[in-house]
Amino acid sequence: MQFSAVVIKFISVVFQYGLLFLLLLFIYRTLKYMRQDSRPILDDIYAKTEIVNEQARLTVLESADEELTGRQFVFSHELSIGRGAGNDVVVNDAFASHQHARIVMLNNLYVIEDLGSANHTFVNDKMIEGRQYLQSGDIISIGTAAMEFVR
Repeated sequence: MQFSAVVIKFISVVFQYGLLFLLLLFIYRTLKYMRQDSRPILDDIYAKTEIVNEQARLTVLESADEELTGRQFVFSHELSIGRGAGNDVVVNDAFASHQHARIVMLNNLYVIEDLGSANHTFVNDKMIEGRQYLQSGDIISIGTAAMEFVR
C-alpha cells in the first residue's frame, strides 16, 4: 500500500508542476504574440515626423528707419530681431531691445519668442508672453516696426 501511495503522490506532483509549466508557457507565448502584433502600431504612434525644410519670409511693412521699410528677410530655421548689430533683422528704434525677439522652427511650425524685452513684442496687436506660434499673415510689431510673417 505504501508503494502505491508514493506513486500516486509522485504522479500528483508531476501533474501539478506539469500544469503549472503549461500555464506559464501559454502566458509566455500569448504575451510574445501580443507584443509582435502591437509592434507596428507602436512604431506608427512613435514615428518621428519629418521636418520639411521650408522657408519663411518676414517683410517689414512699416518702420521709423526708412532703409528697413520694404525689406524682406527669408529664413528657414531661426531669425533674431533687435536693435543690436548681431541680429538678423536690425531695428534701429529706441523702443526695441538689443535682443528683442527671435523666431524659430519648432516641430515644423514657427514660434516667436519675446526675449524679455522692455517694450514687449506684439502679434496682431496682442502682446505675447513667452512664446507664441505664428501663422502665415501674422503682423509682428516691435517698437515702431511692423513686419508680416509669411510661410
